[in-house]
Amino acid sequence: MLDTQHTPSHRMIPLNIVMTYPVHWGRYEVLRDFVQNFYDSVGYKKWNNALQYDYTDGALSIWVEGVRFSYEWRLHLGASTKTGIAGSKAGYFGEGFKIASLCAHRDLGWTVCMSSGDWELTVTDVRETIDGQAVKMLAYDVRKVEDSPRSKLVLSNLHNYDYSMFKSVLLSFYYPENPLLGKRIWEGSQGAVYTRGSAPYDERLPRTRDFGRKGIVFCGFQLLGSNPFNLVVCLHSWRKSDRERKALYTFDVVDVFEQIACIISPEGAMDMLEKMRRNWNTVPHRRIDIDSWHPAVCNLVDMIARSPTATARFREKYPNLLCLRPIHTMHDRNRRSQARSWLSSQETHYRLVQSVFLQLGYPTLEAKCESCGGFVVDDSPTPLESKCFVVLEGLVGTLYAGFFMQENAPARKVIRNQRAAYHGMATLHQARKAERNNRGLYVRYNVGEIYLKESIFVENGFFDAVATYVHESCHAFGRDSSESFSNALTHAMEMLLSQPEVVEVFRKLWRNAFASAPASPHEVTAASD
Repeated sequence: MLDTQHTPSHRMIPLNIVMTYPVHWGRYEVLRDFVQNFYDSVGYKKWNNALQYDYTDGALSIWVEGVRFSYEWRLHLGASTKTGIAGSKAGYFGEGFKIASLCAHRDLGWTVCMSSGDWELTVTDVRETIDGQAVKMLAYDVRKVEDSPRSKLVLSNLHNYDYSMFKSVLLSFYYPENPLLGKRIWEGSQGAVYTRGSAPYDERLPRTRDFGRKGIVFCGFQLLGSNPFNLVVCLHSWRKSDRERKALYTFDVVDVFEQIACIISPEGAMDMLEKMRRNWNTVPHRRIDIDSWHPAVCNLVDMIARSPTATARFREKYPNLLCLRPIHTMHDRNRRSQARSWLSSQETHYRLVQSVFLQLGYPTLEAKCESCGGFVVDDSPTPLESKCFVVLEGLVGTLYAGFFMQENAPARKVIRNQRAAYHGMATLHQARKAERNNRGLYVRYNVGEIYLKESIFVENGFFDAVATYVHESCHAFGRDSSESFSNALTHAMEMLLSQPEVVEVFRKLWRNAFASAPASPHEVTAASD
């Protein structure tokens, strides 16, 4: 560095930053970096009591007592007293102070005056010659003053708006008394988790675009983003870049939650997991899903499972959780479909969660359904029921030639379990190749079996049987609630209603089957009812 003036009590020191240096911080970033220096000098535990400030006639004074440092740390880009310092400090008056000073002096028109110990400096600029050209450089006007145990920054030429911004900036630093923080859930050397406090989330503070302004995320002791839960999550060791001044992206926030979930206590994990209830059944949408909450939920459940006490508390508070294992086969899919149908008819409200909750002792949906007798008890049809199946197969073969495109009729099955939620059911097998039928619809599955409930097989049950059989046959085009299934069912009902004379022929065949057969036990019961 070149001294343009040098006396025992006064030095003018040009810095290696030209005034046209292409960096432009706004008021928030400038104030945050100035405050950061004081924050780092005292630490988050003492911050609430250590920081003092005053705003009078456009001059903002910020100071702390009992802290001294050398101004020489502010002479070189990249220099910072964080060097060699372990723990929570991000650095003392290093590169950030110089960039903040440049933007304050050049862009905002503020006067910047800093003092500590026996020195005081004012940020200014001087003309230097570089390669024969006059260049304006950022500079410090440093003076010797009476020694003081105080470190103080004075920013002049501010407006009331700037002071209001300063008050918002103070909220962007992590300390236990910050009004943005509510009840403490957990705190350790590497981070902390709180509920949200009652203080509003100032619109000038950073937020993560996808999450709005609800929960808050502190990284490296600074508020850098938001989260969609009623949580304040603080990861002290997180570092993206010392010069990064933008808000966190969605995947950053998800990563912070994932890391916190690995270090939080089991009791804290339970409280944190409760706030994330709507994501208990979250699974990745693709093999690599960096925005998924699935890993964070898994880590929290893993942590709870390490403590029998926390596990018991969680089970007591949430007794009706059912786990969903991943589905790999068509058999699994058919059982899942049955179990979901059973679940929809239960008076007890169950919550479906991802399979990691098995670690806490919860059953799967299928296991619960089976233990309650919810699965179909299938059986081969009686001779009378077989005659009824023949009538239904004949009707479908007559009305739907070229529509279902299945050479052989599905196997016949009867649901004997009266507690089963299903009125009918089909087992499906993926077709080797989807083909278009005579109405341009893709047939995606082969229907292996069609189940009809035993109660359908009564003399006046023809229309119920037809509707159920056609409905199950339409699953060749897709599953319940899929658009392809809905389209196919619409076409099938239209074709059925357009030929009432054919339907009547088969209705008579159905009635004839009962006229020539002895009454079944089910029919006797139905008649007495």
